Amino acid sequence: MPSRLRSKRVVIPAAVLVTGAGLGGVGYLAQQEPPPPTVLDCGTFEFPGCKADDKQFDPSFTKSAPAVTGAAVGGFGGAADCTPERTPVVFVHGNADRAVNWDSDITGPVGDNPAAPHSVYDQFRAAGYSECELFGITYLTEAEQKKPQNNYHTAQGYADILNFVDAVRDYTGSEQVDIVSHSFGVSMSMAAFTYADDKQTGPGWGQVRKFVNIAGGIRGLGSCRLVGYANSIAPTCGSQNIFDEYTFGFYPDGAGYGNNDWTGADGPRSLRNMPALHPEVEFYTISAGAYDQVHCGATDNLAECAQGALYEPGENVVAQIDVGTGAPAAAMDLDLADGAVFNMGAGDTDGIGHFKAKNNTGEILVDMLSTECRGAECAADYASGPAVAVAPL
Repeated sequence: MPSRLRSKRVVIPAAVLVTGAGLGGVGYLAQQEPPPPTVLDCGTFEFPGCKADDKQFDPSFTKSAPAVTGAAVGGFGGAADCTPERTPVVFVHGNADRAVNWDSDITGPVGDNPAAPHSVYDQFRAAGYSECELFGITYLTEAEQKKPQNNYHTAQGYADILNFVDAVRDYTGSEQVDIVSHSFGVSMSMAAFTYADDKQTGPGWGQVRKFVNIAGGIRGLGSCRLVGYANSIAPTCGSQNIFDEYTFGFYPDGAGYGNNDWTGADGPRSLRNMPALHPEVEFYTISAGAYDQVHCGATDNLAECAQGALYEPGENVVAQIDVGTGAPAAAMDLDLADGAVFNMGAGDTDGIGHFKAKNNTGEILVDMLSTECRGAECAADYASGPAVAVAPL
């Protein structure tokens, strides 16, 4: 890993830069300004992702961390002649995804609501974040992106994320980062920091200031019950490996015969209870609830799957916002063009589902990281659909 030595630069938390946060109007600087020119380019967009080249690191970052950026499958970040003034943000994508898709176009509007003004990346730029404060990593190879059913949590994936975060800290001179993660990237990042702490390979959770979970499978995926905990066709739905507790899939703990400490409710590796183990970190959730086709695909247990991305309540669980709307998941679908009798796109077809919960919520994400908002306050600037503060049942 890169050296632990840090520069003398002072990183100013974003909270000191915001305008009046409160119930009457959480706001941030330059909220509606167009984003400045950027090196990150989405290229041609086909929902849910971009077609541009995935390796878009600035040469200054490449030079600073050649081993990390050279070995990375892809990613973005850095800028010449740029001094960070905020806690740097590291974006971690989900399964079948890649870093450039944090610049995905907005596919809206949602119902009668106005479309979100910018992509996630451009929303941060419009709010005043500089390119040397925004970084993303692609940790899945092209082959892995094409076969998401084969991907699960492993120590190699943890190392890729940990090395990248460490490189960002060295490049920016910041002791901590903010993590914005989606889906598989949520549990991968949480497991990576836990692995680092358990194995004493680095600072682990101590390097995280704020952690945002977008539609993460932290309670497992209800849809995996139909697949089974040891199905060779879809290892991503596997339970916890009996020989290595740090290797696991998304099978819900106790569902049938599959044991999974990570997706379960008890123990030191329970993802839903991780905030209680790290009170120094602020945790946030953006969920699509019952409109999330990945959590609720082809299952009749909507009450369970709609809770799949939620942490257990705690003082440092700052906000959990449900933005799901549109067509419900796991509903019968008479349009068989996709080869399924269920609505495989759910809210993303006409509202907000698993992917648009990431692509369309840049305003909420910026408020979560750059203000002291709590609960529903964090969605005060979001006008692109319903947004409700929720807690697990």
